[in-house]
Amino acid sequence: MNITLIGMKHCGKTTLGAALAARWRCPFYDVDRMIESHDACDTGERLGFREIFARRGEDYFTKLETDVVCELYLRVSEAKGSNVIAVGGRTVLNKKVNDLLSALGLIVYLEVSPEELFARVTRAGLPPFLDEKDPAKHFLDLCRERAPHYQRLASLTVNLDGLDADAAFAKFCRAIDHYVPS
Repeated sequence: MNITLIGMKHCGKTTLGAALAARWRCPFYDVDRMIESHDACDTGERLGFREIFARRGEDYFTKLETDVVCELYLRVSEAKGSNVIAVGGRTVLNKKVNDLLSALGLIVYLEVSPEELFARVTRAGLPPFLDEKDPAKHFLDLCRERAPHYQRLASLTVNLDGLDADAAFAKFCRAIDHYVPS
């Protein structure tokens, strides 16, 4: 079974995805890391995905994201066994890839309250993608904009409010086991 994780930045997609892939002993694909690798191959410069977006623009980033998801779709749809995929927080806004994501298998929305997410996002300082004048409002606006897209695309929603990594993983696994009995 293939599982694709969606949700806002810092909701746990990479952490829980990597843990589930380790538990299942299957490949884990992080679309943001794949975007970074593809950009490095294209440009010869190693940048983080946020910096790629900021320096090269939304159109370039969206094209690269589309190429990565298409390549991943081909790789995973032809593979036997399970795969776990974590997509970027904005990937659900890319209409070109929504059908591909749906065709891959179970889509799980990792839901965390915007307030908790904002606290997580700003722990290491204010990220450059947030408006410096009112970062909390900007982040909450992003959450409100994206939530309907996550809800529409997801087959399963798991709320992880207030949970540490271990409790979140346990709840996430129970939800998947319940949704897809073995």
